[in-house]
Order: sequence, then C-alpha cells, then structure tokens
Amino acid sequence: MLSKSALLELDPEMRTFSLVGAFMGFFALLESGIGTALGEVLGVNGARRAIITRNMAFDEKIKTLRTLVDLFIFDRVLAKKFDKLAIQARECGVLRNIVAHTSFRASSVSDGVQFFAMSANSKLKVPDMDWSIDIFLSHIAHINQIDNELRLIESQMPLQRIAEALMREPDAKSSTRQSDPTLGGLFPLAGLFGLGTNFLNEEEPPTAEGG
Repeated sequence: MLSKSALLELDPEMRTFSLVGAFMGFFALLESGIGTALGEVLGVNGARRAIITRNMAFDEKIKTLRTLVDLFIFDRVLAKKFDKLAIQARECGVLRNIVAHTSFRASSVSDGVQFFAMSANSKLKVPDMDWSIDIFLSHIAHINQIDNELRLIESQMPLQRIAEALMREPDAKSSTRQSDPTLGGLFPLAGLFGLGTNFLNEEEPPTAEGG
C-alpha cells in the first residue's frame, strides 16, 4: 500500500504521476473485481467470464451486477449490501473518468495534484480540483474497501448454488417417485433428491462408449 511518507520523498513531478497512476491502477483492480462478481453470480468463469465482461463499459457492468444481485441473491440483507457497494463503485467510476480524461500538473498549493477539470453540460464550469496526498490515499482506500467487500460475493455463491439445487424440481427419472402418494408429501424436498442425484452422477466414472 502507498504511504504518505514515501510519496513525500519523491520530487513533485514524480509524485504527481505516481499518485495519478496509483489511483488508476487501484480502480482497474476494482473493475476486475466487478467482473469477478458478475461471473460468480452468473456461475461462469475463465474464458466465458472474460468474454461476458470484456466488452462492457464500467457503467454497464454496474447496472448488470445490480440487476443480477437483485434477482439471484436470496438473502435480501446481503443483496442490499452488495447493491449499495455497486452504487459506491459507480461513484468511483465517475471520479475515474475525470482523472483519466483531465490534464493535470503538480500542485502549487498542496503536496498533490492540480487537475484542470471542465464541465460543459448546460453551462461551462471549471471546478477547483486539487487533490492532496491525503485525498488520493482516501479515495484509494475507499476503492480498495469496495473491491474487497464486493469480492465477498464469491464466498456467498456456493451456498447460493446449494439453495438453488435444493429448490430445483426433480428430473423425469425421479418424478414418479416424488408424485407417489404413499410417500406422504415429499414433493417439497424434490430438489434435495435432485441434489443427491447430481452428486452421485458426478462421482460415477464415465463409461466406455458402447460398453
């Protein structure tokens, strides 16, 4: 992690580029974490995850993640928490766009960076944007916190997959057993039998073709 003492030892120009580069680098890790969270909720990884997230803009990833969390995270407290984190990540994305697309120089009034930001929505505005080392470190710490907490989705999804399996209807092979009135209303546990079948199927070695 960056330290203020180490940054103060750099000359102003080197410190300027170090601060801007660090902010952009840590944000890139956050964006990667968003992609990981999307993959966890969707249940995809590797090349499939990369293909899904590679060509999505950051804002699109946030919107997609929020929708998926709302649909697939059963624990509503956790869903609300992850949604709040996604909103915070989007706010970081707004700052990232300013930093990435604004000219800057070593500040003459602080130990950080002066940005020459400009807004031209309905009126031309030139906001005063001077970030000291402390401001940079605060933003970076916030980005890391969001990234770390969003990655907790990964630890939640195995339980989620089990819950989905427990609620899944049985396949055709077990449907007659579940509908047998002599079993005394076992249909609500249909997913449980399906889960056991899935585990057994995974453990059975593949048979030779034609064997």
